[in-house]
Parts: sequence; C-alpha cells; structure tokens
Amino acid sequence: MPKWSLSSDYSLKHNPSSVWSYGSKPAGYHVTGMFSLFTNLAPLVDGIVSWHDGPGVHYNTKPTTVITGSVIFPGNSVAMHPGENGSFSVVRFTAPKDGNYVLDATFAHIDTNALHTGVYVIYNNLITLWEIDLAGPEDLKSFKTTISVKANEPIDFIVGVGLDNSYVCDTTLAHVDIHLLENQSGFPIITVSIGFVLGIIISAISYVLPIE
Repeated sequence: MPKWSLSSDYSLKHNPSSVWSYGSKPAGYHVTGMFSLFTNLAPLVDGIVSWHDGPGVHYNTKPTTVITGSVIFPGNSVAMHPGENGSFSVVRFTAPKDGNYVLDATFAHIDTNALHTGVYVIYNNLITLWEIDLAGPEDLKSFKTTISVKANEPIDFIVGVGLDNSYVCDTTLAHVDIHLLENQSGFPIITVSIGFVLGIIISAISYVLPIE
C-alpha cells in the first residue's frame, strides 16, 4: 500500500515536494486561513535546516540528536515552530488520489523550557479533526484516524501558539505517517470542534461519504 512519511520524505530542494508542502497561515484564531508556501530554505545550526518565513518547518539532517540551546532535536526528524507574530507553521499533505487514508501523527515538545503550544489537524481547510494543547517540557500527544479523501484535497498539520499566547520555546517534534488503504469502503468520520481547548473559531460536524 502507498505510504508517506513527513521525516523520510522531507525535501531539501523543493517545496512543494510530491504530496508534501511546507508553509504558514496568518496569525489569529483562524487555522483555516490562507495557506502560503515557504520559499526560503536555509541552514540554522549544526546540521539543522528549515523552510521558513518567521514560522518554520525544520529538519535535522544528522542521524544523531542535536542539542542547540534548550532544544533537543532527534536525528533525521522534523520539528515545527510558530512565528513571532503568532503565525502558524503548517505541513500540508495533498491526497494524490481518491481513497481512504490512515493518518498517524505524534507531536511532542523538544524544548526543555516549553510551556504551551497549539497543535491542529485540519481536513480540506475546513474541518477540525484534532485540536490539542501541549503543556510543558516533553509533553507528547498522538492522533490516529482513517478518513475518506478526494484527490487534491489537503490535510494540514499545524503548530501555533498555545494557551499562553506565546511563540517562545514552542519547538515541536512532528512525526506524521500516512498510508492509503486499498480496496476499502468509505469510513464515516464525525468531527466536532467548538473551541473549548484553544478558542479556535470553527464549528463543524461532517460525515465523510464513501469514495466512488
């Protein structure tokens, strides 16, 4: 079955690259805002590179852990950070074909001074599939679901400021694996978000119909 991995597929040359795009959304409580591609890839420190423009999507090119300041960055992994102005860091997966996709994501604080960071998974720039607040150093949360998606529909994995409304020390490890199920009927997905966790201005209930 077709599989994609954010860390294994990270591109040091192209954006977008295959199914992945790295970019941002503007500050505020609108995680469904306009998606803008990063155009700048630059080295940061000690083997870490980043697609960025304020917020960033970073990658440790080394197979070993890099410690830089208060950040402990595992080898060959991706981390995300919101911008100083509160803009969101976004990794976008665009479905290459109609089908049922398994989303498997884990986000974790890797800054030893971390306080609060908001994490979201948004389907088709409209429906909130997951919305959580990471709180404190080493906090880790995971999300897994199966969803019917049409070709070219996006799924956004987003990191922004958390309940403290501060971008400081918000470096967040992003481990995302996606695979396409073959010969499967559609999966019903019911999602409701009324902003209890982070004040996101979204309210949605959706039943995802089978792919035909």
